[in-house]
Amino acid sequence: MRTVSAEHDGSHAPGPDDGESWQESWLLTWFDPHALAGGYHHLGLQRGRDKADVWSWAALGGSVVGRFQSLELPLPADDLADMTIGGMHLRTTVPLRGYELTADYEDARVEVDYQAFTDALALGLEAEGADLGAHHYESMGRVAGRVTVAGRVTEVSGWGFQDHSWGPRNWGNVLSHRWILATFGEDLYCAVVRMTTPAGPAAFGYVFDAGAFHDISSVDCTALIAGDGHTPLGCDARFWTTDGRGYHITGDTGVASSHTHDQGFFFTSGLTVFSMGGRLGTGIFETSELKTPTPVQRIELGLDQLAVPAL
Repeated sequence: MRTVSAEHDGSHAPGPDDGESWQESWLLTWFDPHALAGGYHHLGLQRGRDKADVWSWAALGGSVVGRFQSLELPLPADDLADMTIGGMHLRTTVPLRGYELTADYEDARVEVDYQAFTDALALGLEAEGADLGAHHYESMGRVAGRVTVAGRVTEVSGWGFQDHSWGPRNWGNVLSHRWILATFGEDLYCAVVRMTTPAGPAAFGYVFDAGAFHDISSVDCTALIAGDGHTPLGCDARFWTTDGRGYHITGDTGVASSHTHDQGFFFTSGLTVFSMGGRLGTGIFETSELKTPTPVQRIELGLDQLAVPAL
């Protein structure tokens, strides 16, 4: 874990050898458990392919009230410090720590202000067999603002999460994943990922507890999935850190929404109330279920045996 400098708050450009898989992304998620309101607002700048994408949805009263996705948007000329794209307007108020975001949907509008209570934390997202963006930082914080539906305004506030990454990215090699973002307070929060790539399982992330960061060494996450085959209803996860700490976290997921990307990537994220060590927190539980055998499983199933020439 390390902090990053304010110069990285804005947009980045690919290097001469990065190729078309280079992408830059920015994300803000938030959840108010009292209003059963929340949002997931993500933009992607695919400069190598001369296009952009947006995943964005918002909930109020336990239901999705606005949703937008497009994978074929024109690249905006704006810098990330003040950018309009796909019905969203993002503006940096304090580099790496403060952001204002509005998201307009057909029948709803979100206006929120995010203030980080952590520094912007740089960490690796290395997973053998998958490119996830060579550069990445994130923070935890508070969100306050309002959601307007059919002219009715509801004030909202709750914990939030923001991240920003850039570099080569191969969505197709993320075969499945479980992602837990949970904040219990400024003294206890975690970001934990378990995924499957063509090279096998991978786990990474951290827990902030007892005044220090603890890197994840292993994750076992059971997901409860609805009958539609993709919507998360909850989770039961156990994870260990490199310094020997063990944690058990459960989650009860309420409203959720799905998005997709190029190369067949498909996932569903849900606003979730978490429990850990007798404390309640909020955040996101995101899942993408395995839909095809991994290379190792294909060998186990006899699907990829060497062909024997006919005599």
